[in-house]
Amino acid sequence: MITQALNVNLTAELRRYVKEQVRAGRYQNENEVVRDAIRQMQEREIEQFERVFGDFPGAPQGEPTDEDHAAIKAAIQRHRSGKQTVPTA
Repeated sequence: MITQALNVNLTAELRRYVKEQVRAGRYQNENEVVRDAIRQMQEREIEQFERVFGDFPGAPQGEPTDEDHAAIKAAIQRHRSGKQTVPTA
């Protein structure tokens, strides 16, 4: 697996938390803490997607695709702007 560097600015509180996770032996280094947090975010997103769409006939199966993400974001934006529409199948 090829990795790429990503610089992230954290508050002092979050930085202390990350360091404490390593110090406590839960992770070998700070990178592992961040990677695990992102993996958990991805899992939570999939669970939320399945809770929302899982019971609908014809609902997408498996992990959300890029198109699913775009449709979800568009629906959220419509909802926030007060322009709610019901998706068509």
